[in-house]
Parts: sequence; C-alpha cells; structure tokens
Amino acid sequence: MMLWRYIQETARKFHELLDAKDAPHSVAGGTAIGVFFGFLPIFGLKTLGAMGVSMVTRCSLVASVIGVSLHDLLLPIWPLILRWQFQVGFWLLSHPHHFAPRLHRADFKLSELLQWDSFVDIGLPLALGGAVIALPISIISYLTVLAIMRLRQARKAAKEVANDSVDKAWEKP
Repeated sequence: MMLWRYIQETARKFHELLDAKDAPHSVAGGTAIGVFFGFLPIFGLKTLGAMGVSMVTRCSLVASVIGVSLHDLLLPIWPLILRWQFQVGFWLLSHPHHFAPRLHRADFKLSELLQWDSFVDIGLPLALGGAVIALPISIISYLTVLAIMRLRQARKAAKEVANDSVDKAWEKP
C-alpha cells in the first residue's frame, strides 16, 4: 500500500512539472541538471547544487528539485548503482586501467571510514564515476522532457484553436 502511495505521489510531481508555465527548454534543462546532481555522491548538498546551477543557467528551479528527487525511484538498487559508479571511477583513475578488487566484510571498519585518506580513496572514484554515469542519463532526461513538453504545448495550442473555432461558430453567417 505504501509503494502505491509513493508511485501516485511521484506521478503527481511529474504532472506538476509538465504543467509548469516555464518554457520547455527551461523545464527540460532544470530536470537534466537535477538528474545529474541526483547521481553525484554529495549527500545533503544535491538539491542546493542543482538549484544553484539552475539559477546560473536560468533553468526551472522547481524542475531541478524534482529532477534531484527522481533518483529516489532507484532507491532499492542504489547500493548497486554506487558500486558501479565506484568501479567506473576507479577504472578511470587507475594506471594501468583495472577495476577495484572485490569487497569483503573485513574491509569495512567504522574507525577508518571517516579518515581523510579513506575519503580520497573512496570519494574521488565515486564522484568521478557518478559524473560519468550521470552525464548520459541527464542528456536522455533532457531530450525526453523536452519532447514531452513540446508535444503537450502543441496539443494545448491545437485545443485552443479548436475551442476558438467552436466559440465563434455563432458569428459565421
């Protein structure tokens, strides 16, 4: 029951996004920026970062916030996505290129997790891999939302033309 409510809420937010009064490019750009920041491992700063970049690029702030929260749909598989991001970043940063070794339960020590060298060893590959994975997904989201917004705009214009011709039918001789 809770999953159904979550799906309904997500659909409602998506329809709010599509009904925005902004230009299609602005809404699509804001969504793409939000999706990009949603994949970056800057926990707690994703929304602020997306809003800042949206303000600089003059894209929709509401669309960027919704775009950041769209990655929550992937929450059940998020650990798998984080592992892929780390693998991609580790592969790009290693010379010669190779993937990270397998993780074992003994590798996780809470006392070492918050040390600076652990942050560099884990955070840098995770951020680089997140950016590499987020870029094509944000481009796809931009093109998809732009196409949907233009289609809705064309339908709305056609509907207004049809309503105007019906309203003025009594004026014709």
